[in-house]
Amino acid sequence: MGELQKIKVKKSNGEEAEAEVILCFELEKTGKNYLIYTFNEVDAQKMATIHASTIKENENGYQLDTIPDDEWEMVKEIMREMIRSEEK
Repeated sequence: MGELQKIKVKKSNGEEAEAEVILCFELEKTGKNYLIYTFNEVDAQKMATIHASTIKENENGYQLDTIPDDEWEMVKEIMREMIRSEEK
């Protein structure tokens, strides 16, 4: 796999960090765009931590927002499909 695109993300604590974009997609059902990304952090089980947000373009670039609970299952299914296709 080639090098992933990097973006600057402002974390909830106000700190700006560089994240690697894993996947960006639109769900037709919601009409929203979603971003799957990582800061290359590893959890206690030595698994990479992955983040997901809605993404909207604005005058300053892009704004990341929390995914509403009613959309999470759809986003998780896209992530599962991505993982299954990587395993093949």
